Amino acid sequence: MKKVFFPSIFIFLILSILSCNSKTETESETQKRIDNESVKAKNAISENNLQIGKWYKAKQIDSVLSYMADNIIQFPPNNKPLIGKDSIRNYWNQLFQFGDIDFSLQTQDVKANGPLAIEWGKYDLKFTPNEKSPIPAFADNGNYLVYWQKINNDWKAVWDAPVSAMPLPPK
Repeated sequence: MKKVFFPSIFIFLILSILSCNSKTETESETQKRIDNESVKAKNAISENNLQIGKWYKAKQIDSVLSYMADNIIQFPPNNKPLIGKDSIRNYWNQLFQFGDIDFSLQTQDVKANGPLAIEWGKYDLKFTPNEKSPIPAFADNGNYLVYWQKINNDWKAVWDAPVSAMPLPPK
C-alpha cells in the first residue's frame, strides 16, 4: 500500500506562504505604536488612580482590589511584601480600623506595549488616627512603580512598589 503525503505537504505549503506574507514592524513603526499605546494606557491608569484614591479614603478595600490582578504583589515601605488580594485586604483593613487614610496617586509616565504597562508615579499618604489607635499620625510621600496588565480589557495592577522619599528618623 502506498502512503499519501498530500495533507502534510499541503499544510507545509500553506504555512510557508503565510509566513512569507507576514510583515514585521520597522523600529520607527514599533516606537510609534508603543507611544500611542502608552498615551492610551496613561489616560486609563490615571483614571484608575483617581478612583483608587477615593476608595482608600472611603475605606473600601474591596473596591481598591478590583483594580488589582489576582496575583497582585504590593511592596509597602518598611514591611514584607503583601502577596495576593487577601493579604492586601488584611493589611489595609487593619490600618482602616485605627484611622483615616488620604491617599493621592499622581501618574507621571507610562510605557505600554500590548497588554503590559509600567507606570511611574508620585504619591502622598496621610494617616489620621482615631482615639483608639496604637498607631500615631503619620504622613508619607514618594515615588512608585506599578506593573500593569490588561486583563479582560481592564488595566490591573500586578506589582505595586512605593518608594518613600521621607528621610529615615535619626537613631
